[in-house]
Amino acid sequence: MRHVLAIVAVVACSGGAPPPATPVKTAVDRDPEGPHRAAIAQQMQPMIDAELASAIVVGLYDAGKLEIYGFGKGPNGAPPTGRTIFELGAVTKVYTALLLADSIQRREVALDTPAGELLPPGVTAPVRDKQVITLHHLVNHSSGLPPLPPSVVAKANVSDPLAGYDDSRLYADLVQTQLVALPGERIQISEYGSGLLGHLLGRKIGTDYAEAIEARVTKPMGFRDTFLAVPADAAARRAQGTDQDLVAVKPWSWGVLAGAGGLLSSVRDQLKLIDAELDGAAGSKQALRPAMRFTQEAQLQGAGANMGLAWQIDRDGRYWHNGTTNGFHAFVGFDVKARRGIVILAASATPLIDQVSIRFYKILAGEAVPAPKVPTAAQLAMYAGTYDFAGSALKMVADGKRLYVEGPGEPRIRMLPISDREFWIHSLQAIVVFQEDGGKIVRAVFIVGDQQMAAPRKD
Repeated sequence: MRHVLAIVAVVACSGGAPPPATPVKTAVDRDPEGPHRAAIAQQMQPMIDAELASAIVVGLYDAGKLEIYGFGKGPNGAPPTGRTIFELGAVTKVYTALLLADSIQRREVALDTPAGELLPPGVTAPVRDKQVITLHHLVNHSSGLPPLPPSVVAKANVSDPLAGYDDSRLYADLVQTQLVALPGERIQISEYGSGLLGHLLGRKIGTDYAEAIEARVTKPMGFRDTFLAVPADAAARRAQGTDQDLVAVKPWSWGVLAGAGGLLSSVRDQLKLIDAELDGAAGSKQALRPAMRFTQEAQLQGAGANMGLAWQIDRDGRYWHNGTTNGFHAFVGFDVKARRGIVILAASATPLIDQVSIRFYKILAGEAVPAPKVPTAAQLAMYAGTYDFAGSALKMVADGKRLYVEGPGEPRIRMLPISDREFWIHSLQAIVVFQEDGGKIVRAVFIVGDQQMAAPRKD
């Protein structure tokens, strides 16, 4: 597939065993519901029916009122709940940034503290043109560090590349790393940099990242379900992660880079975060609120979308962060002006979760939002066939409720429906639109950025 769709990739670059049953919930532990159950179900159930996710929990925050709804099958075969535990992935970076902000306000470090100053004697951080990496560079992804450490890239095909990644490997990688840009020159997402930041903060505070994040953040926040390592008494509530084909996958290890994506949590705890963030934005002096307000400060000049410390800020001023791991996708966001927030945790690595959040903000605002259109098995069968893509034969293969694209001698890739005619190929960052003429599907159009490539149907 990579060979057959090489043209797509070039254009993209140039153009821009089941766990034990969960204990029965008591009335005291029942998830809160509200007036939006039907509207949320109308949006989420089609995703479950289309086999886009195995389990999803949605949390809504509306000026202090909470609603939580679960869909699909959780750890005990029933719908997941507000206390089902999911991997957060890169949403962890929000907590690492909060740890940084708290440490700054305690005068332990500063934004301009060089990373090298927090490393052990004899270990150096990469430098380019005499420009050193600071903690500010690490938290806003402008350090110049590549996305992953060199030794991890060397074993990129391993299913758990960070397994066993400890201090010694990190320090060896730092010595060997060549910066891809001058620190502060440009923003490039780096798990390497975020993980390094968490490690450095753990060292500075005098423990490690796991102990620091618990002592400084999750414990003061009163979280019950947020961990780097799920304890035995909570293991029954941990969701099983699945890939885009809903096949169970093993969880990723994060090792010493846990600050980049290692946290697991529940919708209930993430709603607590949103409540505290909004409280902080309103000027509260309670625990961690000033640090939260600090992380919300825009870091970039100019109008439009921006970023805080870890938080992304959209054009409407809403704060958000997402995260994807081997078998999960997470979204957490809030709107300071409207005092609303959204949490979506899915036990499948589907990137389509993020676009749903916009619909939920509209629902909370009282707008009518139509149900998403997903193709039926019969429609998918219509798209199946062979298409001529720049002289190479591409096969569209329908398999029940799923559609795949397959090149000669290449493994098939699932195409995720974003409507009944449009599909997303995540690995290629491409949209595929099927076009009809005279009641028949005649071509598939691949859209990458502002480029379009038509593949006429051959059979």
